[in-house]
Amino acid sequence: MKALKQVEAQFEIEFDSQKEAEIVLSAIQPEICDSPSDRAMTEVKCENKVLFIYIKAQDSPSLRASINSYLRWITLSQQVLKLS
Repeated sequence: MKALKQVEAQFEIEFDSQKEAEIVLSAIQPEICDSPSDRAMTEVKCENKVLFIYIKAQDSPSLRASINSYLRWITLSQQVLKLS
């Protein structure tokens, strides 16, 4: 059986407003710029009220870990926004 060379995921999250999407992007920007792992590469962009996330990783565990991390950070950002 041949191992996969790279795996990737792409998803989009729609927010209630463009401002909310931009705030969440700003909140996770430090994580994007200073990734703790060299095993995954992430691109995030905001268009209107949609956040587009593209992750390319060397293997499935790295991809899963990256997806989980970004979803947790986004969820946390949304929860903080609701408190304000």
